[in-house]
Amino acid sequence: MKKPSHLPSVSSLGLAIFLLCASAQSQSQSGPAARQQQAEQHVALAIAQRKIAPKPPTLRVQQHDTITLDWTTDEIVSIHLHGYDQLLTLKPGEKTAMRIDASVPGRFPVSAHGYGAQTAHAGKQHKHHREAPLIYLEVLPR
Repeated sequence: MKKPSHLPSVSSLGLAIFLLCASAQSQSQSGPAARQQQAEQHVALAIAQRKIAPKPPTLRVQQHDTITLDWTTDEIVSIHLHGYDQLLTLKPGEKTAMRIDASVPGRFPVSAHGYGAQTAHAGKQHKHHREAPLIYLEVLPR
């Protein structure tokens, strides 16, 4: 009669190693690479009659995320993302992307700096303006 062995068989060891590897693989897929995919956002924003309607809530992202604002407008306008100093001129009939690498935490307004003929001078005047923000971008610290 054979004595039962308390040592695991080779097939049991192989199965245990396989399960550990499979578990590590699934965890690595939910790690930084998966967070990177979740961290990129695209938001479509349309300016009509000099406002965004319906007015979106404040856009929120985590620090070090990337967000792309896809803008359209019904008239030529210059827009400025304060704090990141991004200035874009939007034209009717064109979709214009504003890509933001959210490295600085805080609350940042996006304002219009001139519509129509005023846009030619908007870049020169943007430091002394009083426009109401179209939206806010909040970058939350990690």
